[in-house]
Amino acid sequence: MKMPTKIYALGGCLLLASGVVSAFVLLNPARTWSSAPSYIVDDRGNSTVTDNDGGATRTVAAITSNQAWNGAGAGTVVNAQKGSIDGFALGDGTPMLNFEDPTGACDGNCLAATFTGYYTQTGRGRNRSYTIFDADIVTNTAYDWTSEGENDGCSNEFSIEGVHVHEIGHGLGLGHSNVSGATMFPSVSACNNSPATISQDDADGILALYGDSGGGGGSCDLGQAGDSCTANNQCCSGKCRGKGGNQSCR
Repeated sequence: MKMPTKIYALGGCLLLASGVVSAFVLLNPARTWSSAPSYIVDDRGNSTVTDNDGGATRTVAAITSNQAWNGAGAGTVVNAQKGSIDGFALGDGTPMLNFEDPTGACDGNCLAATFTGYYTQTGRGRNRSYTIFDADIVTNTAYDWTSEGENDGCSNEFSIEGVHVHEIGHGLGLGHSNVSGATMFPSVSACNNSPATISQDDADGILALYGDSGGGGGSCDLGQAGDSCTANNQCCSGKCRGKGGNQSCR
């Protein structure tokens, strides 16, 4: 039987695949953390996950795995540990992954959502950059979830590790890719944990944001406003405009 497909959400807004062909997409404007964020992962776990702690430990391990963002080639770009999310608040500078959704922003086909609007601008013109200071994640409890630690297999459940590795990608500054099989592809089927392992497309996106110096932080290495380009994914803004051979990043 074909499993249903659900859509991830970004910032509580249902998104479709990007129009950029076969390429990662950065959030607009491109933004990064000044140092690797340390996510607090809800130690209550998810009540539908029947491993030892509702998927909390498995989610932490997936987020920090070298199969995910820390293995993209830019060093450690994200940390995570279990903890209390009693003080959960958007924009407070403490990134949290909540296994519930107190905001009510993630409903319908949304499995989980990341609030990506918390960043600041420094500099002007070509020296302008944007720094993320918070990017909380919420989870839709209307669905049943599973983890790789369950003993009873998977039946019409969604993999808590893969979905949240995807959401961490948003938290680090990535938008949706239309590369099928990429972690940042905007939809996932039940019982599919493949997004827990990033693809080359995902790694390329992280490298574009954080370079290869490691430790998080950095700025977008792609084209700045006015630089020549031939495709949207060559620009930090995600916008390559113009005609023929006279295109430039906007």
